[in-house]
Amino acid sequence: MNMIKNKIDDFLNYICIEKKYSSNTLRAYKKDLNDFYKFINKNSFSSWNDIKKKHIHEYLYFLSVKKLTSKTVSRKLASIKSLFNFLVKNNILKNNISKSVPSPKLDKKLPIFLNQDQISLLLKLDESSDFNELRNNLILEIFYSTGVRISELVKIKIKDINLVDNSIRILGKGNKKRIVIIGNYAKKKLQDYLNFDNVKDAEYLFQKARKSKNNYLSERSVFNIVKKYTAKVTQNEQISPHALRHTFATHLLNNGADLMSVKELLGHEDLSSTQIYTHVNISELRKSFKKAHPHAK
Repeated sequence: MNMIKNKIDDFLNYICIEKKYSSNTLRAYKKDLNDFYKFINKNSFSSWNDIKKKHIHEYLYFLSVKKLTSKTVSRKLASIKSLFNFLVKNNILKNNISKSVPSPKLDKKLPIFLNQDQISLLLKLDESSDFNELRNNLILEIFYSTGVRISELVKIKIKDINLVDNSIRILGKGNKKRIVIIGNYAKKKLQDYLNFDNVKDAEYLFQKARKSKNNYLSERSVFNIVKKYTAKVTQNEQISPHALRHTFATHLLNNGADLMSVKELLGHEDLSSTQIYTHVNISELRKSFKKAHPHAK
């Protein structure tokens, strides 16, 4: 069984070192695959060839009995499929037996976002010359103005910012780079922030107070900042940094942006990931319907 565990460790090292997955993604993979290992370990398999498709189905049934959500089960299966794909590429297995195992059907939840009044109020909170307040306001502005993920925001380096052509170079999922555009609101806040002595010799845009191995502000710190400020403009406790990303995309589409442009700005690989934003604003659809359809009145 050690051989099985060793190959799981090899895969985790591969996605960490070569694929450069984020710490959050690595934690999820590690948990998913360790859970899978604990389950199959009961069978005392000696090699990966002993594991059959039926064992993966048995594991999925085990997860369903535990009443895990379809989303969680789907994620765990995706982790297993990535592992088996790695094993095939490294000649440990001839075939990926997990490839044809279907994922559970997911109920698509509409993204949560702030409306225009709420976002306007949010970005006017604590506008001052105090460094921490200016930093916090800039964090909110960049989330809304660029739609970046929290893992992308914390790793923005000052050298990635170009105030001449109003752009920021982003290191996204899978170590893929893209350019996001900033408007005059974000540019002005960036200029004010970068004038502080606190950041003049900094590597990262949002630094920790004390130097450490990863000297950028932690995702947890940014998450808490967003929760603190959004609580002042909405009672919806599900609002998070990712909800500001949803807000960015929703407001773009509501104001006429084309889907492909929004896809590129968000860093989506698949257009289907972006298309969900076309379904979110029911009130806008209702307005259009009442205004344009002969039988709406």
